[in-house]
Amino acid sequence: MHAPAARPQPPAAGPSPRLDREGWRIGSIAGVPVVLARSWVVIAVVVTLLFAPTVARTAPELGGAGSVVVALAYALVLALSVLVHEVAHALTARAVGLPPTRIVLTLWGGHTTFATEAATPARSFVVSAVGPASNALLAGLGALLVLLTAPGGLPWLLLSALTLANLFVAVFNVLPGLPLDGGRMLEAVVWAVTGDRLRATVVAAWAGRVLAVLAVVVLLGLPLLRGEVPSLLFVAWAALVAGTLWTGASAVLADARLRGRVASLRAESLAVRAVGVPARAVVAEVASAADAAGAGEVVLLADDGRPVALVDRDAVGRVPRGRWGAVPASSVARPLTGPPLPRDAAGQHLVQLLAAAGGHPEAVTGGEVAAVVDAAGRVVGVLRGADVVAAARRGAAA
Repeated sequence: MHAPAARPQPPAAGPSPRLDREGWRIGSIAGVPVVLARSWVVIAVVVTLLFAPTVARTAPELGGAGSVVVALAYALVLALSVLVHEVAHALTARAVGLPPTRIVLTLWGGHTTFATEAATPARSFVVSAVGPASNALLAGLGALLVLLTAPGGLPWLLLSALTLANLFVAVFNVLPGLPLDGGRMLEAVVWAVTGDRLRATVVAAWAGRVLAVLAVVVLLGLPLLRGEVPSLLFVAWAALVAGTLWTGASAVLADARLRGRVASLRAESLAVRAVGVPARAVVAEVASAADAAGAGEVVLLADDGRPVALVDRDAVGRVPRGRWGAVPASSVARPLTGPPLPRDAAGQHLVQLLAAAGGHPEAVTGGEVAAVVDAAGRVVGVLRGADVVAAARRGAAA
């Protein structure tokens, strides 16, 4: 799998593993940090328990402990197969201008994150397809080696495991639903046909939810059709598969809704009406200008007309009215930390401008305050990050 754009992460320091916010950073490949998530331990244990009985039947001379060791080796082979899959994503993405930032091996497979999103459906499709394709190639190589190896022995068993692991990773990941690679491929196709990336994401995310339900039906239904009662471990594995698909699809769907709401945001509609007055004004002049303009906010302007501060209404209320004609407006104002926003700023561009104005270029935190100006540079409003965040959340939850 691969994930959409994420913030770049610092490179690993030194060759030894170190703790990362998602797990253990175990090194890097072609400059891309590789992280082993803490949740990977869970899947390693489940795979070992599922595979150990098969090893015991195939090579009884290994004994119980030996069978567990070989089964654990299979879990590591599965992890290496996923790593090959993610490296294929990362290297292909870099080749098409999509910088990879990290590879994470997780509870169920892994994901690669990128600094930016694919600019075209074709690039997104290619980056998504190379992961399963790399595992299909490894499965083909493993099958050839199995044919050349004497059946029944431990080498044959491990090569068979290598083949099956890669075949499973390849087939599972091409299923057409997010968060799987097949879902990204479906998203790219719908995007290319409709020209609407957001709609394509929603379609692929709902397909992922359908896959989650089908996973439960198929994985538990097949044993029951054969007259078998699924073991508790198998039921847990089926729940793990379905839960991972449902959770991943739901997260993508929530993100798509948020993006859709962000696209509809407009500075002019979210801003509180404001008026600009010279920074050398006194409180009485500020109050008079606000009343005359019917404005809820007052912005102080430098001599060149630049918005430099926002009058604090609470601070004005603490000034005795009899002193309004003597108290400078600058003494009851807070500096604006960033440049003004154009009144026609909208969507993601608005979010980026507001984040930069607040000194947090990676995201809007809610504490930003910026003046909004018209085409002539006149102050027409004040926009707060908290209002933008609230508007986006209302739309995402709708």
